[in-house]
This record gives sequence, structure tokens and C-alpha cells, in this order.
Amino acid sequence: MHNTDSKKISPNEIGLEIGMVLSRFFLNTEHLHFGYWPDDLSVDLENLKKAQDCHSDQILNSIPNGVKTVLDVGSGSGGLAEKLVNNGYNVDCVSPSDYLSDAIEGKLKNSVSVYRSTFEKLKLNKKYDIVIFSESFQYVNIKKSLKKIPHAVHDKGHLLICDFFRQPGTGTKPLGGGHDWKVFQDSLASCSFTELVNKDITKETARTYDLISQIINEVADPVRSLSAKYLDSQYPKGMKLLRWYFDKKIKRINRIYFSGNMTGEMFNKLKTYRVLLYRL
Repeated sequence: MHNTDSKKISPNEIGLEIGMVLSRFFLNTEHLHFGYWPDDLSVDLENLKKAQDCHSDQILNSIPNGVKTVLDVGSGSGGLAEKLVNNGYNVDCVSPSDYLSDAIEGKLKNSVSVYRSTFEKLKLNKKYDIVIFSESFQYVNIKKSLKKIPHAVHDKGHLLICDFFRQPGTGTKPLGGGHDWKVFQDSLASCSFTELVNKDITKETARTYDLISQIINEVADPVRSLSAKYLDSQYPKGMKLLRWYFDKKIKRINRIYFSGNMTGEMFNKLKTYRVLLYRL
């Protein structure tokens, strides 16, 4: 275990931790990433774990021959790291969240070493054959991270990114998340990386949003409506005050989750999801 100084907890970290707790309880999975849904896999909760395993396979199948040591950046609860270890790789993890770092160490014991740090602030005393970002690149600073990669890998080492980006000119609404694809490409052009793989898996991963939309429409929205109806009948004055006080936050939640925009169609329109492999 590698410790870092005390730090403030970011909203992103809290969101990931809550996501793991909910996924474990309701969905019987600890994976915190999208699923990869091939055309012959129906989009429903029963197939979520299978779709997430297919997503991990996209990464495993993209690792070049000869790679032995892996730095897994933004490891979540250690799902990908576990698969990497089971496939014979020597793996170290990077996670700024103490909660998720504890989960990784609890699951994988001494099979991995965990750096409790952001990638930008990470201090390494060794180098790796490959650095992998699985849906974690969206959380790092592009320029700082690309500049750090050569110090993290051996000569002719590799960088593997499996993540989504915003289509140029689309902004962060109605679906947030992801770096601007053009900004990333422009930043990459100033680095001495050779592109080996650039695979577009937007269509297959976007179907995860269709599952999210189904859960919102069939579970979350009815529960929200019934709860509001009950509370309005029991505490009309208190609810009126709460709506006034939290007006902006309520509108934001409604815009993000209950406006009908969290769909695969919208994701396909606004994002591009890529498997990217580079050699230094």
C-alpha cells in the first residue's frame, strides 16, 4: 500500500463509492463501468454483468504481446485488476479513493499494490510495460497525464485508454462527462505516441444508457412521484419550503435524470467511445 497526504474528498470519488454500493446491492455487480452489448445480447439487467465482462474483454484483447507489468489507473473496486491478475499480469493500481482502495486490497490481497493518489500527483519508483485507463481518463488532466506517461512506462511502452469523449461542439449538456475528442486529439499530436488501435465501440456501449433509461422510467421516476405525493399530503408547508430552498438542485436533477435524455440515442449523438492503444 502506498499512502499520500490527507486530501479533500471530491464529488467524483463520492459518486464512484456510492455507485459501487448501489451496484453491489441492487445489481449483484461491483463493476463501475459501461457494458459492451453486442447485437446478440439483449439489453436487460440479467445481462449487465455479461455485458461488463464483454467490456473488460475489449481491454484484455487490446493488450499487446509481451506486456507483463500493468499500471491500472482509476481502478474502481478492482474488477479489471482482478481479471488482469487472473490473466497472468503483474498489476499495480492507482486510486485516489480510500474506500475503493480498501475494496481493491480486500479483494486482491497481496496480488496488487495500490497507490492512493491521483495520477497527476502519483510518485513512481518504477516503470511499467503499459498504463491502462478504463473509464478513468475522463477524470484526469489531459496535458499533465500525457506528459507523465513517458515517465511511467519503459522505452517503447504502451498507453491503453478505454473511455468516452465528447463530440466536438456538443458541450456538457444534456449528458455530461468525457473530454472533448478534438482537444484530446490535438494534445496527443504534440506527443511522440504511435497509434496502434483506434476502435469505435460507441454503438455497443451506448446501449448501457438504454438500460439506465429503463430503470429510471420503470423504477426511479415512479418512486420519486409516489414519494413526492405522500410528502406533499403529509407536510405541505415543509415540502413547499424545501422546493424553494433546493430549487436549483431539484431542477438540475430533473434535467439530468428525468428529462428523457439519458438514452442510447442521445449518447450516440453526443459521445464517442473508443478503445485506444499507443506505443511510445
